[in-house]
Amino acid sequence: MTHNEKLLNALMQFKNSAYEIRELWEHTDSRTNSNLCDDYPFDNDFCEVVEKIGDWVMTQNSLLNQNKTN
Repeated sequence: MTHNEKLLNALMQFKNSAYEIRELWEHTDSRTNSNLCDDYPFDNDFCEVVEKIGDWVMTQNSLLNQNKTN
């Protein structure tokens, strides 16, 4: 497995984990939800962050796959 393939695999795992966290967070109780907001490190709502992660990973997927064919 090449370095780029490993990177792409890690990015896909990152994207999938972000989507899973979003889904789980949506079903937390109010205390857990409040705790998750403590020291929240992003300027945007987590749903927006997840969508941006997904878009970014898909862009990288396209770019890395382009490099494979060149």
